[in-house]
Amino acid sequence: MNRTGRLAAIAGLGLVAVACGNSASLPSGGDASAAGDAPMARDATTAGDAAPKSDGATAGDAATGTPDAGTSDAGTSDAGSGPDASACPVPLAPDLSIIADDEVLNFVAPAGFSVEVAVLAASASISTAVFQPGSSLRLAALSGSTRVLAQTTAAGCAGAVFNAIYNIRATYAPAPPDPSTSAVEYNDPRIVAWAEGVASYLPGPGVSDPKWMMPSQAFGPAGTDTTAVVVLGNGGSITLTFDLPITDGDSWDFAVYENSFASDEYLELGFVEVSSDGTHFVRFDSAFQSSVVPSASSSGTAAEIGGLAGSYMVGYGTPFDLSALRNSPSVRDGTVDLTSIKYVRIVDIIGDGTTLDSFGRGIVDPISSGPTAGFDLDGIAVLNQRM
Repeated sequence: MNRTGRLAAIAGLGLVAVACGNSASLPSGGDASAAGDAPMARDATTAGDAAPKSDGATAGDAATGTPDAGTSDAGTSDAGSGPDASACPVPLAPDLSIIADDEVLNFVAPAGFSVEVAVLAASASISTAVFQPGSSLRLAALSGSTRVLAQTTAAGCAGAVFNAIYNIRATYAPAPPDPSTSAVEYNDPRIVAWAEGVASYLPGPGVSDPKWMMPSQAFGPAGTDTTAVVVLGNGGSITLTFDLPITDGDSWDFAVYENSFASDEYLELGFVEVSSDGTHFVRFDSAFQSSVVPSASSSGTAAEIGGLAGSYMVGYGTPFDLSALRNSPSVRDGTVDLTSIKYVRIVDIIGDGTTLDSFGRGIVDPISSGPTAGFDLDGIAVLNQRM
C-alpha cells in the first residue's frame, strides 16, 4: 500500500523511534502490561454465526496509498533466536491502520513477560529498530504512516514481533464529501466483485417481517435504495460468501454497505469478521470515540468511528484492509489465510453502550425494538480478489 508519511520527533520522552536510521524520543503512556489495560478479543472457532469475539489486535482500515503492515521483514527479530528457542508470545494492542492521534496503544502480554516498543517510519526496515521498555504508546506526537513494533522479552525464547503500520490522523476517516474520507462509493471502479451467497443468517430480536429477512437482498451490487437490504435484528449476524476469495492486496480489500439515510446520522454499526474456512473467524479491531448517550437516534459520526461497518451513509461502503489482521494469533499460525478469505461475517452491535470497542469504550448506535432493528446490510464489495 505505498504508504508515505511523517514521524514527529519529540525529545525527552519515554520510547525510542528510529526513522531512516535516526533515533528520536517518542511519547509513552507509561507501563501498562497488565491484562486489564485493554479488552482483547479471542479466537472465534465456531461453525455457526453466534457472534463470538475473534483474535485480539485485529482491526483496521489501512488508508489508500499506504503499504500493508508486515513487509518482507515483518514479524521477525534477532533477539534470542536460536535453533532450539521457542517463540516468545507476541504482545497485542488494537490494530487499526487509520487511527486517531489521541488514542493510546496498550500492549498486553502474558504475566511474567516484559514488553518493549519501537516506532519507525513506515518505510524503514525493522532491522533498524531500537526497542525500549514500556508497554503503552501515546500517538499524540505522531502523524502520518508510522510503523509500531512491540515484542516480549524473557530468557530462553526467541523474539516474535507485533508489527503494524498505522496511518495516524487527527480523527478517524470522516464522511463524504470530505476529501480525507475512506468511503467507497457503490459504483467505484475499483470494485471487482460482490458477495453472491450466504453461509448463515441468524437474525436477532427486532425483525420478524419476511420482507426484511431475505439474505439475497445483500447479494450483488449495493446501491442507494434504502429498502433493498437484509436486516440483522438486535445482535443478529450474517455470513456472506464469494465466487472467488478476497485476498490481502494493495490498499483496501473489501467494503461493507449499510443503509443510513443521511450522512453522519443514524449510523447502525456492526463488527466485521473474516474466515478462510467458514469455521475459524478473526474480527477487525474497532474504535468508538463518541460520548453520545444511548437513545433511539444516537450514533457517533464517521470521524469518531474506526473498524466498524456502517460508519457511512447509504451508497458508501466502509472499507477494510486484511493487512490489519496480520498480528492476530489465528493468522500468524495459519488457521486463517488472508490470501484466501471466503467468508465475511457482519455482527450487529446492540448500541446501548454495553458492547465495548477494542479500547474498552462503550459503543452507541440507535436503539430499536423493530420492525427493522439492527444493522441493515446492502452488500459487500470486493476490491482485491484472488484469481
